[in-house]
Amino acid sequence: MCAYIIDAASSSQDSELHNSGDWKRTHTLKDGSDVVVGLLDRNSEEELSLLHSWMEAECRSGTYPQNTPLSRDQFVSYYCSHTVLVARNEKTGAVLGSVYIKPNYPGKCSHICNGGFLVRPESRGKGVGKALAVSFEQAAKVIGYRAIVFNLVFADNESSVHIWKNSGYTQIGKVPNAKATDSGEYIDAYIFYKALV
Repeated sequence: MCAYIIDAASSSQDSELHNSGDWKRTHTLKDGSDVVVGLLDRNSEEELSLLHSWMEAECRSGTYPQNTPLSRDQFVSYYCSHTVLVARNEKTGAVLGSVYIKPNYPGKCSHICNGGFLVRPESRGKGVGKALAVSFEQAAKVIGYRAIVFNLVFADNESSVHIWKNSGYTQIGKVPNAKATDSGEYIDAYIFYKALV
């Protein structure tokens, strides 16, 4: 259940992004390989299934707040309702990670976006998340967002906390006991903000 409904984006944002040269698409990872960030191929069953499986794993691990399992329709409705960027290995085309860009709030506040990141388990620690974060910020600005907010960065997700603290984001709040774990423990969540203009 959602507190409010945010309408799905029109394809014009994806077209604008596809045609713009104002955002970084190629990144060199820590191992020297290159990734190219582009739009999700929404007609690719393989890409959608891959992202769905990663989302399921992230929900089970506790980095996302949703309970599992998520049906395919629930995943597409949540994760793919707006712009989705994917990082592909430049040589093989293999998808290594993804991020959605969508409004964090409706209406008068829809110029503030949110993002949700997924990284292939075998590709973690190589800089894929950082590459996606750079492209995400630039792409969000191209399609008209003025700021970014991450509502629920759980304190036990140390890699995300590290990335945002070291990427110019300001911690603007904390939600005490935000996440209930299976063991009955409660974990705080941080709220991070960054202006784009």
